[in-house]
Amino acid sequence: MKTVSEIIEAMELTVLTEVYHPDAQIEKGYAGDMLSHVMAHLQTGECWFTILNSMNVIAVASLNECPLVILTEDVVLQEPVVAKAKEEQICVCTTSLDTYTACAVLNGVLGTMEA
Repeated sequence: MKTVSEIIEAMELTVLTEVYHPDAQIEKGYAGDMLSHVMAHLQTGECWFTILNSMNVIAVASLNECPLVILTEDVVLQEPVVAKAKEEQICVCTTSLDTYTACAVLNGVLGTMEA
């Protein structure tokens, strides 16, 4: 397990909001862009990788108590979405990596090999 802050540093993520829960423990990542599926499967202790840029991303992250959302492929949030993320205290970061590669990098950072 690594903390949100450790993951941000190790993956060289660009922080779009504040880091609200820097010591929150992350066990693994979850990648998905179908919100209903993510809502049903994203677990506490996971960071979420997505390319979606909408208010609903923040709603799903909040509902699932996700402390870190990582937007891949240089996706950035519109200002109203950033404001909602701040209100819900969800840390949102971005990376230029595609989702597959970002997940692989997180796997290396966490030192896990889950199938």
